[in-house]
Amino acid sequence: MKKKLLLLSVFLLSIILFDRLSSFLIFECNHIFFSDNSFEVKLTDHLQKNNYNALIIGSSRTYEGIHPSFLKSQELSPFKWGFAGFGPKYNYYFYKLYKKIKKKPKVVILGIDYFIYTLFSSPSALAELNAGPDKGLTLNYLAPSILLLKNKKQIDIVLKDIIGSLSPVENSPTRDIEEIQSYTGSKKSGLKNYKVYTEKTRRFKGSAFTKPPGIEGEYFIKMLDELREDNVKLILVVIPEYIGTFRTNKFQRIFRMHLKKLKKKYENIRVLNYNYIKKFDLGDESLFLDGGYGYTNSHLSKKGAEIFNKMLKKDLENIEY
Repeated sequence: MKKKLLLLSVFLLSIILFDRLSSFLIFECNHIFFSDNSFEVKLTDHLQKNNYNALIIGSSRTYEGIHPSFLKSQELSPFKWGFAGFGPKYNYYFYKLYKKIKKKPKVVILGIDYFIYTLFSSPSALAELNAGPDKGLTLNYLAPSILLLKNKKQIDIVLKDIIGSLSPVENSPTRDIEEIQSYTGSKKSGLKNYKVYTEKTRRFKGSAFTKPPGIEGEYFIKMLDELREDNVKLILVVIPEYIGTFRTNKFQRIFRMHLKKLKKKYENIRVLNYNYIKKFDLGDESLFLDGGYGYTNSHLSKKGAEIFNKMLKKDLENIEY
């Protein structure tokens, strides 16, 4: 009996040691790969050369959906910084960096997602801002749990960033400042990893709306507070998604109510919601790169983005800043 207990103890201890050691190595790799960069220098150089008065931020849906070249007008000259892995934490620290370099913009346009409170900011993206390890991937080694499981989603992002830096996919989007400003979307024919799923599967399940604070919601609120203090107009833009994804994200009414509450609390907020069947043709698959029943994420195609940005530009021109 004692021998069995000893073996069991050794086995459990081995699992704990493996878990902690693996987590530690992942953390250190994240620090080694992404702690040294010159992003602030490049951003400063670009911003000082251009006369921007508006800032566009958001996730990959913003990257594919909102484009400065379509929205530029006599009133607005927007700088865009939206990309995959840019969650609320990243957006908060980026706004602070932008303000430090360029001073505050007169308007911030944020592509807000149904799943905003479940987003993780990419550790490599946070490292670009010199946010420091305390603002990147952090692990509690004394926690009474398996860290690899508890932090799976966050660790998956770290590993994806590391693998991507070692072997970047050909023609994959990059966080290049100049390229993002001129980018106007992807054509469906040139993409292999994107697909629109048009049929409802038997295993189709709806996705709940996660209320704040969620994963990084505290940083979203911090940014709202800072924008209000800076007297900067904030436009929350709900970008269209394919009908299957719209049905999957089934608590749209709760999401809309949440945005209304934010608008009521913050007098500088304006909400522009285009994710309506009557507002945008959500059933036309040619307007989207991906999405479908059971898929919570959906991005506009180049064709869809052109139509959407015309609508957005018209509405932005009717707002006083």
